Amino acid sequence: MSTKESKKLLHLLHTHHSSFLKSQVAHAIGMEMYIRSRQINSKEDLASFCNSYIGNYLVYNDAIIIKELFLQLKKNDWQQVVYLAEIYNARKNVLELKKTSRQAGKRLLDRLLTIQSSAFLEKWQKEVIEKEMLNHYVVVYSMYAYEQGFDLYSAIQMYLYFSLTNLVQHAVRAIPLAPKDAEKVTLEALDEVDKATEKAMTLSFKDMKNNAIGLEISAMQHKYLLSKLFIS
Repeated sequence: MSTKESKKLLHLLHTHHSSFLKSQVAHAIGMEMYIRSRQINSKEDLASFCNSYIGNYLVYNDAIIIKELFLQLKKNDWQQVVYLAEIYNARKNVLELKKTSRQAGKRLLDRLLTIQSSAFLEKWQKEVIEKEMLNHYVVVYSMYAYEQGFDLYSAIQMYLYFSLTNLVQHAVRAIPLAPKDAEKVTLEALDEVDKATEKAMTLSFKDMKNNAIGLEISAMQHKYLLSKLFIS
């Protein structure tokens, strides 16, 4: 890897850094109910959940959206970019998931625009003044990654990786797990991240599907908890 490529990788890693995101709990809301019902109660349970979430859900939703947004941005087809954001918003069936995804998108957009100027993000900021509901994290991230010249494979891989680590970080506190067990779950799931990234590169918009009905029901139940571990 060249020095230039290494620097770009560090830039991409920094974009997702949890210390700067303030809140990115959308991936964990449904998981909390599984933990409370003792369906996720061990390192093995968490590993199974993470692998399923990445390989069966994210790859057929968020990863495809990233790929399609890259394609339309390359074509400079802004109308299709907005359309994809509308589709992604519509596919978020659970209010809590919509809300946290939008909150994370707003925070990421605000943060990135304070760091440096961005033609795409400035244009998107004007768009969401009228259509705030479209401002999801994955949309903002895709625009930024494309404009910064990151390759599609790395953009998808990093998104999946940080989705994984977000789940594990929340689970460590909630189950709870020993740090060494969390390390093992993360390291063992890296193969799933690689396989999911490879799979996503072969998929297109027509392949999008919902493989997480149970998770969505769990997220709906989360809304009515009197006390919550993961507050959106």
